[in-house]
Amino acid sequence: MWRHLSALLFASSALTIAMPATAAPAPMDQIAVIVNDGVILNSDVDARIADLTFQLQQRKAQVPPTAQLRGQAREQLILEALQMQLADRNGIRADDTAVNASLTSMARENGMSLDAFRAKLDSTSGTSFASVRSAVQREQVIERLRQRRMAERIHITDADIAQFMATPAGVELNRQLDAQLKPGAQVKAAEAPKPAVQQYLITQITVPVEDDASAKQTARLNDLAQRLLAAQRNGMSPEDAIDSLKGKAAEAAIEDLGWRAEDQLPSLLVEPLRRTLGGAQPELIRSPRGWHLIWLVDRRELKSPDASLPPPPPAPTTVVTQRQVRHILMRPNDLQSSEDVKQAMDAIYTQLKAGADFAEIARLKSQDPGSAVKGGDLGWVSPGDMVPEFDRMIGKTAIGAISQPFQSSFGWHILRVDGERKQDMRESILKDRARQILYARAYDEELGAWLRELRAEAYVDFRGQR
Repeated sequence: MWRHLSALLFASSALTIAMPATAAPAPMDQIAVIVNDGVILNSDVDARIADLTFQLQQRKAQVPPTAQLRGQAREQLILEALQMQLADRNGIRADDTAVNASLTSMARENGMSLDAFRAKLDSTSGTSFASVRSAVQREQVIERLRQRRMAERIHITDADIAQFMATPAGVELNRQLDAQLKPGAQVKAAEAPKPAVQQYLITQITVPVEDDASAKQTARLNDLAQRLLAAQRNGMSPEDAIDSLKGKAAEAAIEDLGWRAEDQLPSLLVEPLRRTLGGAQPELIRSPRGWHLIWLVDRRELKSPDASLPPPPPAPTTVVTQRQVRHILMRPNDLQSSEDVKQAMDAIYTQLKAGADFAEIARLKSQDPGSAVKGGDLGWVSPGDMVPEFDRMIGKTAIGAISQPFQSSFGWHILRVDGERKQDMRESILKDRARQILYARAYDEELGAWLRELRAEAYVDFRGQR
C-alpha cells in the first residue's frame, strides 16, 4: 500500500552522527557525487536505485544491471540537485498551503485523514511524514522553477497559432468550440458517452547536438545516434541499447515520457509515432536540439478520459461584459508604510470627488508606469483579467463612478469605470486554447534542452561507489 509513495520520496542527505564510544561503530555514509557546492550521498543513490527498480517492476519491464541503474540514479539526483540550487538562488520556495493541500489529497487517496496518514507514515519502517512532506516541497519547488524557465524560453507567436489552426487539430478545436456554444450543448455533452482515447507509453533517447559543436563532435554524435538506432532495430530496449555501447554513449539520455495521447506529444514525435504504429522500422528523428529515438513501450484505450483539450468555458457563450477602467496605483516601500500610502490615497480620493481631473492625477501620481502615461487607462477589461480584489471593485463601481481606495497584492488603488460593453471573445478564447496546446507540445523538448544545458555547465565530481 505504501511502496508507491517511494516515487515521491527523495532521500534525505544527513550524515550519520557519531555514536558514544560504548556503542558499536556505525558505517559512515560516504559522498557519491559533488555537485557545484552540494553533495549527493551513497544513501541517496541507493534509495533512488530502489525506486527505479520498483517502477520498472510495476511496468513489468526488464530491470537492467545494477551498475547501469546506479548511473541513471546518479544522473537523476544530479539534475534535481542542480535545479534545487538554482531555485534557491532565485528565491523560489514551496508554498505551505499548496504542500498541505497535496498531503491532504494523498491522505484522501489512501482513504485516511491527514492525522491518520501522518501516524501511518511515522510508524512505517523506512519512511516518515517529515520525509514525505520534504519530498512534496522539493517536487513543488522544482516544478515552479521549471514553469518559470519554460515561460522565458517558449514563445508562441500569432503566426504559430495561425499555422496550428490550419492543421486537422486546429480544425477540430474550432469544431469543438462551436459544438460547446450550441444551446443545450453542456447537457448533451454530459449525457453523451465520451469517445475512447488512444494513449501510448513512450520512452525516448536523445543525443544532443549543440549548434556550436565542431565538425568532429557533430560527426561523432551522428555516429552515436546511428549505432543506437541499429541497436533499437535489433530489438534492444533503451537501457540495453546504451549498455551495448559499453560506456561510449555518455551524451545519450533516456527520457520516460509516460502515457500520452497523440495531441499531448511534442509535435516532432507525432509522425514518427504514426509510422511506428503502421509497422515501419524505427527511425532517427532530427530536431534543432539533436537526435531522438522513440520506443513504443505499450498502448491503451481510455473509455472515459479526461478532456485532452483545455476545458470549455463555464457557460455556452463567448460573449462577456467588459468595462472600460482607469486606475491610480501607489505602492508601500521602505519610506512609506501601507498606512502612509492609504492616507495619501484618501487625500487623492477627496480631490477626485471634488472634481479634480482623474487622468491628470494618474499621470502625476500613479506608480503603474504602463497606464500612468495614458492617464491611468487600462482599456477594456474582461472578468477575471485582474487580481480578485481589483475584479470585485470593478463590479461594485457604477458606470462613471470613482471607487474608494482599496488594497490588492500590488498596492493601493483608486479606479474609475468609464463605460461598459458586450464583446464576443470567441477568437480570443480559440487562440488561448491553441496557445495552451502548442505550449504543452513544446514543453518537453524545451525542458530537456534546458536540463542538458544546466548539466553541461555544472561542476560534477564523481567520488566512486560502494
